[in-house]
Amino acid sequence: MAVEIFTEAWAQEWCRQINANEEYAKAAKRWEGAIVLLMSADDSYGIPEQRAVIADLWHGECRSGKVASTADLDDAPYIISANPPTWSKILTGDLDPIVGLVGGKLKLDRGKLFSLLPYAKAAKEMVESAKNVDTSFPPEWK
Repeated sequence: MAVEIFTEAWAQEWCRQINANEEYAKAAKRWEGAIVLLMSADDSYGIPEQRAVIADLWHGECRSGKVASTADLDDAPYIISANPPTWSKILTGDLDPIVGLVGGKLKLDRGKLFSLLPYAKAAKEMVESAKNVDTSFPPEWK
């Protein structure tokens, strides 16, 4: 059953997909800390407020996934943001996340790209896990 993008149910399923991804587990053995995916508000896409989800990551495992609170946004070591169309393209496989970061469609709002480089494979597998979530988009996107 499809779950709406960047909701509590979506974040929990993303975490479950990360934990089912053996390639992620191998690539993220040394990863410690959380990552937030943030979608900017955009009324034309039916997103009147920003949406953000956080995955608590620890040595190849996702310990939890949830909607990010204000405290999570303040404390997360990494925040990656984009507008609704970009997240849609990433989650449907129409845009590679590395290309999105380099091309400025995805933004690293917090954290340093240099510190993510050793985990590029893990980050790619996190996105692959997100693509495995049966994602629905708000009706306004149609």
